[in-house]
Amino acid sequence: MGLTPHDERLKSFRLLIAVLAIADERRRERFCSDGCGHAWHRLSAETPEASA
Repeated sequence: MGLTPHDERLKSFRLLIAVLAIADERRRERFCSDGCGHAWHRLSAETPEASA
């Protein structure tokens, strides 16, 4: 039982990421709402500038 069409694998991957995002949001609301020291909560979406 495999997901042979590429579209089905892509849809499954996107669904998995969406479920994980919801679970992470709920976990943050429950356990990290008063602040915490997790370094990954302070990650920036910006990429660092490459030094020339």
